Amino acid sequence: MKNTIGMIFSESVENSDLRDLLQNRSIGTLPFGSRYRLMDFTLSNMVNSGIKKIGVIASSKYTSVIDHLGTGKDWLLSRKTGDLQILKGSESARIGESIKINVKDLIDNRQFLERTTGDTVLISGSNLITTYDFNEPYEVYNKNNADIVMIYRKDEARFHSLPTDIYLELDGLTVTDIKRYSQGDVSDNKFVDMMLIKKSVLLEMLDAAEVRGEWDLIDVIEQNIGRLKILAALHTGYINRVTNIERYYVGNMDLLDYKVLKELFMQEDRPIYTKVKDNHPTHYGDNAKVRDSILGSGAVIDGEMEKSVAFREVKVGEGSKISNSILMQKCIIGKNVTLDHVIFDKECVIRDNATLIGTYKEPIILSKGTTI
Repeated sequence: MKNTIGMIFSESVENSDLRDLLQNRSIGTLPFGSRYRLMDFTLSNMVNSGIKKIGVIASSKYTSVIDHLGTGKDWLLSRKTGDLQILKGSESARIGESIKINVKDLIDNRQFLERTTGDTVLISGSNLITTYDFNEPYEVYNKNNADIVMIYRKDEARFHSLPTDIYLELDGLTVTDIKRYSQGDVSDNKFVDMMLIKKSVLLEMLDAAEVRGEWDLIDVIEQNIGRLKILAALHTGYINRVTNIERYYVGNMDLLDYKVLKELFMQEDRPIYTKVKDNHPTHYGDNAKVRDSILGSGAVIDGEMEKSVAFREVKVGEGSKISNSILMQKCIIGKNVTLDHVIFDKECVIRDNATLIGTYKEPIILSKGTTI
């Protein structure tokens, strides 16, 4: 896939219940799984598939993207040589409706597409938790001389997130129709926000979209069904698209399932890269009890944790009991604290003897730096 250009877009989730966790960051830099960010999966999958030229479209909260990606070296890329570029993100939106792939983002970064060597573009969301080899859909694309290959999976009831989710009608490999979930009577072939497209075809679509005032690349593709050769490739294995608190919570808790953990992180030829930080190992006190949990480095645990995810440098005091919870970096939990079904952003502080109990459907969420 050396002749393929990667483009990672940031899905608009401004109306989502994730907003408390996205005050100072884009969806792609949302912390996940004790040490990662969501975009690490897509970026790593592209690198592992042999793609060496990648552009990351940042939202208006681009500072978090720049801070996380740095020079790109942790992903075996370099911003200095242009292997990795952070691109301008548009703030335009269609009122009352979510945009799947913002055409304006692509138009604003047309120069990146035109100047970067490659005849194929791989477009993917930044909020997809999966380990995936893009060479599989590329084989479908290349073998059949397709204009576009849309990646899909057989739908699962729990995967529904938005009324704008896209479903494909298929005749064999050929896409014959595209529908949004809100339209009803959809197939079970759910588009998972990843596609391969000929660069020449994409540039032609951008020209047409600009003239017609189209906002969503999916709408432009739908208008070209029948004229272009649009195929589909099946995604198998684990995937989770984070668009709301439930999907974020489930994604973290899924890591407590060894099969999911193994698929995502224990494939020698498909590592998930992230920003490296040198920390000492987690310290467990004499009274610490940790079961079915994942902890980042540098944590200090003197209490009990069960079915929870804790990030780097989290501290849990003596007598405290944490269950079914997510604690981001540098959270400090005092003594004799009880937490159940909570999600804390970075640097939250809970003083001694506090009790916070949420539910699976409505976890308690604290924004960055909150003290209770």
